[in-house]
Amino acid sequence: MTCMPNADPISQTPAPRTPFNRSITPHRRLAFFSQSLADVKKVKTAAGTTLNDVVMAISAGALRRYLEEKKALPKDPLMAMIPVSIRSEEEKQAYTNRVGSILSTLATDIEDPLERLRRIHEAMKSAKRASEAVPANLLQDWTQVTTPALIAQAARIVARTKIFDRMNPPFNVVISNVPGPRESLYCAGAQMQTFFPVSAVADGQGLNITVQSYRDHLDWGLIACRELVPDLWRFKDLFNESLEELVKAVAIKA
Repeated sequence: MTCMPNADPISQTPAPRTPFNRSITPHRRLAFFSQSLADVKKVKTAAGTTLNDVVMAISAGALRRYLEEKKALPKDPLMAMIPVSIRSEEEKQAYTNRVGSILSTLATDIEDPLERLRRIHEAMKSAKRASEAVPANLLQDWTQVTTPALIAQAARIVARTKIFDRMNPPFNVVISNVPGPRESLYCAGAQMQTFFPVSAVADGQGLNITVQSYRDHLDWGLIACRELVPDLWRFKDLFNESLEELVKAVAIKA
């Protein structure tokens, strides 16, 4: 996975520190819930953004609320790392993964939900333009230089020194939005009702947000280090409040 720079000057500086950007433990918390895809599309259409922008704005609103409750909201905006496909048009039918990533602000320093969404939209457009300027082969080929043994050694050094307890992270959270099937899936004749994803956390990144679309809803899967985010299920309410806030905001605008 390759991290592309964002042309937005905010992304050129380290992200602010939060309670979940520290060294992790072996313990985990999981939370999962669903939201209406129609509501998310309503916001997307009314605001003139992308569905992924709305996903990020929902996450940003929930994170802002959570950190405000903890009295730990940084004055600088949180930064997100977003995985993106770097496959060319010729590779669309290939059963392979070619994934890079981009950095974007979550605009958590902005109180107004629609203004926050617009700020995220502009930052994502800037980041995508920067990533498109670099050939996909170059993005992937650099990984051949770094051996698995070297990566493992670096990970051990990070864990042993707990360096992320003393420095700002490069980004605060990973937010992955995975398009899923719109038709129902079945297993042994039983219809699958939800498609909750589960990802992973790492040192310095004690919270991960992943969402998978399925049929007419978005299925969210959150994972966190138990010691850094002990109340992870609180996010179920916070995400619903964040989406509701956006729906009301676009309704007032209309």
